[in-house]
This record gives sequence, C-alpha cells and structure tokens, in this order.
Amino acid sequence: MPVHTALAAPLAAAPTYTLGSRSATISSGSAFALASFGLQIYDDAMAQKLTSIALEEGYRNFFASVLAGNQRGFAKAIAESGIPRSELFICGSVVSNRAPTFDSAYSLTKRGCASNLEAFAVGGIDYVDMIMLDYPGPDCASIRGQWKAFEEMKAAGTARSLAVSNFSPVQLDCLLNTEGATPPTVNQLALNPGLYGPGGTRAIVEQNRRRGVLVQAWSPLGGGRLSPKVRATTAEIGRTYGKSGAQVVLRWIVQSGAAFTTQTKSREHFREDLDIFDFSLTAEEMQQIELSA
Repeated sequence: MPVHTALAAPLAAAPTYTLGSRSATISSGSAFALASFGLQIYDDAMAQKLTSIALEEGYRNFFASVLAGNQRGFAKAIAESGIPRSELFICGSVVSNRAPTFDSAYSLTKRGCASNLEAFAVGGIDYVDMIMLDYPGPDCASIRGQWKAFEEMKAAGTARSLAVSNFSPVQLDCLLNTEGATPPTVNQLALNPGLYGPGGTRAIVEQNRRRGVLVQAWSPLGGGRLSPKVRATTAEIGRTYGKSGAQVVLRWIVQSGAAFTTQTKSREHFREDLDIFDFSLTAEEMQQIELSA
C-alpha cells in the first residue's frame, strides 16, 4: 500500500471533477458512476454470469481488471446484453509495475494495452472508457514510461480517460509535473472506515481532489474484515434508514467524496450496493462511523 505523504501546494494546472448525486464528471469530461462492479478472480464463465446479473440490476460502470483474468467472459456478457455501448463505462487495466526503466515500462505497458483490447474484442468492444495502471512503477522514470503507452492509447482513440491505482500523492505528481502529460482522472485506493483512522480518509480524498483526481475505493467493505465496532455502529445507524450496515458504509464513502467499486456473487447484494442514493448520513453519523474505526 502506498504511503500518503503530506499535501503539497495545489498544482495550478490541475484539472477538476464535479461530484453529483449518483455520478461524477471526471476531469476528462466523462460521466463516471459512483457505484461500480469490479470483477474478481474467477473463470470467464463466472465473469459472464455475474456481469449479466450486474447489468440486469442496473450497473453501468465496470472495472474489468487484467488481474482478474476474465476480461473475455466479461466482454461476452456485454455483447449478449444488447445494451448500447454508449450507456456503459468500461475500465480495463494494465500491470507493469515491475519494469525498472522508462523504456521497459513503456514496452510492457504498451503490450498490456494491446492485451486489453484483444480480450475485449471478443465482445465487440473496440475502445475502453478508461484504462488504469494497477500499480505505479518503482520511480518517476518508470511511471512516465507507463504513462507514455497510455497516452498513445488515448491518442489512438482506444481509451478515452487515463487512470491509476495505488498511487501516492508524490507518484501522482510525477505525472502532473510532466509537461504536456494527460492528467490522471481517477486513483483507485483501498478505502474503508477502518483503514486510516480518524481524519485519514478525508485527508486522502482531499490530497487527490487538490490534484483533480477522484478517489475510487476498492475493498470499500473491508473484504468482510471491518472491525466489530464499525459493523455494530453502521448496523445501528442503518436501522434508522432501513438500510444494512454495508449500505451505510458505502454511503459514508460517497459522502466522504469518493466513488467505490464492489464485488459480489449475490443478486441481492448487487441490488443492495446500488441502493444507497436515497438517504444521507448526518454530520454526526459520519463522525460516529469515523471514530468507530
């Protein structure tokens, strides 16, 4: 997990994003739904089945990581759904963080970009709305090599927005301080009430916001490992609104200024994770959850 350093002075050239009730307009100008389905490690058949359920339940934002190894199954479900491509937001990813130099990072990332397009083509998908670096390279030179390949994918029209995952502010600045570079739009980070302690989540979201980057939480429910106190607190608050503790956690993340990506194999949980936009937590409840961590 990256170290989140103190916030430096805001970058004058940093773009902005705008948070709405169910989606954000990210700095590239694209609408980005705050709730996303992120595929996990299982075979293509399972990926196809779960993607179909997610589509039926109303999901339109998808994170199909190369790490999950099932982009082809995902793509088949998209093709079979009949939903217009323009209504979907599809994010792929590349893993190239072990490449130690600019040139090697560029070459490995470029191959990863091509691999995404090859897998998605099984479902007739010829571009992605977003391509994401799963991890940063070991230094600024390698990160810039990774980004050069992404810039070329964007220039070719096969990726519309560029994003990162697990980037610290210093690593974001490697890109934001590179003249002429396309700014990253989203930074996918581990984020949940029990992870950073009081004030930690707000600080991380703010560090990214000042750089024009929207945080998308991965593992927003802690992978089922939220502390007993957090679970008890969110369950109690949820009873006030007729919501589950998990829904309260997701609402807490959204009201903290972040988006989220969740995973499940249950139709009920797919539906539940989307059903968080009809209530709001009070300032007192937000603090209560934060202090329960």
